Amino acid sequence: MKFSVEWEQGAHASSDIDLCARGGLSILVDGKNACAFRAAGEYNPAGPDCLFVSAYPLAEGIAMDWWRLFGGRDVRHRLIGYRGGYAVPDIHVRFDGAGFDVECVPYAYDNPPLRFPVRARERLDRAAVETGLGSFLIKVLDRLESQGVRDSALRIQWDCIQASRKNADEAAFCEAAGALGLDPYDMSDVGAEFLMQCGAEFEGDALSEFLAGIRRCLEPGKTPNRGPRAENGAARPSHDTVMKAVQEVLDWISAVERRPRRQSRIPALEDCRETVSNALRACADKSWARGYRCARAIRRRLSAPQAERFRSVSVLARRLGAPSFRVAPPVPGVSALVQSGEDTRIHLGEIGNPAGRLFAFARAIGDATANPPAARSVVNDLRDASRQACGRAFAAEFLAPVEEIASMRADGRDTDAIADEFGVSSWLVDRQEENADRIRQACA
Repeated sequence: MKFSVEWEQGAHASSDIDLCARGGLSILVDGKNACAFRAAGEYNPAGPDCLFVSAYPLAEGIAMDWWRLFGGRDVRHRLIGYRGGYAVPDIHVRFDGAGFDVECVPYAYDNPPLRFPVRARERLDRAAVETGLGSFLIKVLDRLESQGVRDSALRIQWDCIQASRKNADEAAFCEAAGALGLDPYDMSDVGAEFLMQCGAEFEGDALSEFLAGIRRCLEPGKTPNRGPRAENGAARPSHDTVMKAVQEVLDWISAVERRPRRQSRIPALEDCRETVSNALRACADKSWARGYRCARAIRRRLSAPQAERFRSVSVLARRLGAPSFRVAPPVPGVSALVQSGEDTRIHLGEIGNPAGRLFAFARAIGDATANPPAARSVVNDLRDASRQACGRAFAAEFLAPVEEIASMRADGRDTDAIADEFGVSSWLVDRQEENADRIRQACA
């Protein structure tokens, strides 16, 4: 994703910031110009290759949402939300912790009557996106200064961002706020201290996924809330609502970690990370591939052939050397907590559905073995976050190996019978069959 602007010639009154930042805007996604458009039903391939708009609203919107872009998970940011009344292409940006998915989709406006036909997608690492977005913001700021505008909301926000990025602890704090959908520069002292408390329990991607998972469970349809509109159109919960939800989980963590170690310690996992290190290195850039490969490696380490079934949490826990394992009380926003240190402990929240409970337990095992080490990490409802994607892939292939499913299908077994055999949901069986080719490719 690359931004370029050909500025309008001539000077403008400094009181009109939009006029000062007006020019021809181009945005490349996978080398394709997303700003190419058709107007009034006509399209000239050699014609409009840039938009004559003010770049200021777009730049200001990106700056204001900077920490939500880099701290959030399972949030699809649409640049069209920053257009400030101008017609711009519909570009979606989403960060999963390992990299950015950038996608441009066709979009049409009624007024003015024009259409953006370009469809493109690319995967970028964090550094590339930081550089691309940062360069665009600096370009707009330089233009404003050349027009005599030195005080703007964009300048204030960008200076704050730059100062925060120079301090690792402050940057981590800002990303934590972004994971919750909050503004790190508009928080009370109590809220700031609270986030620092979260940072003492979790760190890095594990912290972002923990907090983003809490945010997700507060979305409309999960629990009632009221608040400003978020990037994706969902209501953004208030600071108090968010902090109350996080505190409930922190209290739960404190309580479950006081339980007898025998109820949560998983002895067989304590030497598994070294066993699967080669599997992890072979596909470090694809979290789902890590999960699939690690699942097979752990089965080999346990001398568990693909024909062996783990039909319940108690069966799997005993197989992993934890006959006294006990499920913990439930808590909103977290399915399981994983502790790694001298030993590996898994605190599995109570889930009424036995298949769901087994899947969550297997996801926690995958998180402990296939993801980068973390003192604490959680299993939650995030879909696209890197650690969660890895754990889901691990659990699916560990509990219901795709080759076993294929063999049973060849024997004439239907989906429900296959799912019952493994103790999983029929949905998981369907997904394994859908992903069969990429599972085999990842494990080759």
